[in-house]
Amino acid sequence: MIDFKIIGKRIQKARNAQGLTQEVLSEKIGVSTNYLSKVEGGHERPNLELLGKISVAADISLPELLTDVVEERRYLRKDIADILDSCSPEKTRLIYDVILRISQYK
Repeated sequence: MIDFKIIGKRIQKARNAQGLTQEVLSEKIGVSTNYLSKVEGGHERPNLELLGKISVAADISLPELLTDVVEERRYLRKDIADILDSCSPEKTRLIYDVILRISQYK
């Protein structure tokens, strides 16, 4: 059985993590703020299409939204991007070369 109260809490948590108000998120996904509030409270049952829109707008994967299973790969990519942003062009090129060689290793 799907627990829409838990899904609503995950939506709210993801929205807050992105610094989005209910007004901003509801505008992004094309629903009223009142409806989004009811979804977050577990009083409305959004369809899969709307959950997909929420996942994109709130930057949370659909599996994580539905099951609370975190896709580690997504977080690793962000962490790697953050590291690269702080590196000089020379270090960035070195990191690229290392990643490329590792990806080619069988």
